[in-house]
Amino acid sequence: MQDFDQTIATPGKTIQFKKFELRPHLIVLYPQAQFKQIPLEKGSVVLGRGQDADIRLDDELVSRKHCTLTFDGKSVTVKDLGSTNGTYVDGQPVTELVLEPDNRLQIGKMVLKIDFKDQNEEAFDRELFEAATMDPLTKISNRRTFFDRGLGELALARRNNFYVHTIMVDADHFKRVNDTWGHQCGDMVLKEIARLLKDEKRESDLLARYGGEEFVLLLAGIGPEDAKRSAERLRMAVERHRFSWKDTVIPVTISLGLASKVGAEIPTLEEMIAECDKLLYIAKENGRNQVATA
Repeated sequence: MQDFDQTIATPGKTIQFKKFELRPHLIVLYPQAQFKQIPLEKGSVVLGRGQDADIRLDDELVSRKHCTLTFDGKSVTVKDLGSTNGTYVDGQPVTELVLEPDNRLQIGKMVLKIDFKDQNEEAFDRELFEAATMDPLTKISNRRTFFDRGLGELALARRNNFYVHTIMVDADHFKRVNDTWGHQCGDMVLKEIARLLKDEKRESDLLARYGGEEFVLLLAGIGPEDAKRSAERLRMAVERHRFSWKDTVIPVTISLGLASKVGAEIPTLEEMIAECDKLLYIAKENGRNQVATA
């Protein structure tokens, strides 16, 4: 543990603040529904899926004994235990590494980090976590969370020769909605689109609001044809939904660009998003309300 105290000198008086301790916590960042913060004591703990792991992680891609975390009183070191799918830090496979607070540790599909905090901070973490990872309007993941999660997904796919797919989604003629019915109506449309996308995607797919009227998804573990069917299902869900504002039906459709890569040919996440963004532009140029693929 790291101990801190503070002394403030004022004229004729010295104020000594009570000493407090910072200790490391293992924070589960993703999936958000499994958010938790686990305090670590000095020594080593085993992370894994097995009943005999010190910290159990409910993920089929996590080995029974996946890795260890060791706290020596100053820093926390992660060490892979020969796991089947590897241990990753910031998207790169590691055997042993000292973790910094800004590192993202991926074990299977779970994203975690180490943070040092005192007991007074712990009560506020859930609210702060949601504010940092969730889009406040649509209540789905924000862009930062998408990149945190996506880095590990791409690394896992490269290693196992899996397909990954990114889908950029844009609400058609959204400016017209705002100009005609107002920004409150526009907010309603965005929230409804986010809800529909969330309801239609697979549980394992990552969905986020990318910005403005754009949304982005990352799909893994399926082939290109299944990815196309998934994108088409999203498009049809929005097309068939009845959007209404003050008893007026609002016409809403979406355009989608789908980029697919496999194994060693998978580029950076930024490059994949750039490719599906170009395909999205093609979908719009060709009349909107459609899916464009390479």
